[in-house]
Amino acid sequence: MSKLQKFAEALSVDAGLLEAYKADPRGVMLAHGLTAQEADLVMLGDLDALKALLGDSLMQSYVMVATPTE
Repeated sequence: MSKLQKFAEALSVDAGLLEAYKADPRGVMLAHGLTAQEADLVMLGDLDALKALLGDSLMQSYVMVATPTE
């Protein structure tokens, strides 16, 4: 598993990391060992380039819409 994949997994379970990412996505990605190229591709939302970089043609992205109750 790549650092990018591990980072994405960590975002899904670590609320503090997610809040930091929301405030400074590129900075948090770089601080967690992602390369500048990976961070740039995430920021651009270039799924095809990310698939090519990771060598994962089956990778998919999802958009989640949450409605807070508080």
